[in-house]
Amino acid sequence: QVLPNTVGFADVCKVEHFRERTGSVAFMSLVLSMDGFNGLCTKSEGRDKLARLIQYAARCIVGLTAMGKLQAGNRLYMINELAGNVMKNLATARRTHRWCKEFPVIKSIHQGLPAMVPKPFNVPTFADRSLEMLQKVTLAFFMVIDHVGWLKQVKLLSGGKRAGTGTIQLGLKFFCASNALGAVLHLKRWRAAQVSNDEGKQWKCLETMMKHMFLVIQTAHLSRSYETHDVLVGLCGIVTSGMDLKGQWPAQSPAKADKVKEATSGTKPVPS
Repeated sequence: QVLPNTVGFADVCKVEHFRERTGSVAFMSLVLSMDGFNGLCTKSEGRDKLARLIQYAARCIVGLTAMGKLQAGNRLYMINELAGNVMKNLATARRTHRWCKEFPVIKSIHQGLPAMVPKPFNVPTFADRSLEMLQKVTLAFFMVIDHVGWLKQVKLLSGGKRAGTGTIQLGLKFFCASNALGAVLHLKRWRAAQVSNDEGKQWKCLETMMKHMFLVIQTAHLSRSYETHDVLVGLCGIVTSGMDLKGQWPAQSPAKADKVKEATSGTKPVPS
């Protein structure tokens, strides 16, 4: 009669220990997530990508609500208007904070220019470097034209033949071309990684290539070069923004990793 009670007591202790450990892991994960989010928000690029995620989520909502019957005064119309206002205001705010981002791109263009023609002349290498240079040039054109569009929007420059929106759409055409070139470049790098059997590089190249392709869909729609649908563009924007947020998320320190390991296993790590 003593043995079953003892076994039952041991089982209860194991359950309680499991609950305590699970709660500790959940708490540590929450703390680390909050620390990571705070670290993300301390960086201007992190805040920009977070705003971009919300902006494209709002565009997706605009597209979804537009599929219904929009009538002034009904709830669907109000949601459409609110999501549209969030989307437009976030786009303007992000455009304001885009100033001076072109300088690193222009610097890399200048550094990438060859001082002399290499001998012997290698045609495949020349083609790859030309594509890479053209991608950077079209990206720099986008940023500069985008600034001109912003200056027209705030009435510091006259509209001319193109108003602020038209100028911004012209800049987005260059951004679309830049991302199309980026997709081609990473496709070539993926094939090169296949030859060298580098699986890590293959996955990274495929991920970046898909990001560029999604950006081509977004910018082709926004520039009116090839319009699709706000839902598709919104979903592509959410995916690419998530990829960018992942890159901006702060790395976990070894000390915090040890704490999570300790909470998970219930044992203290051995000091090195």
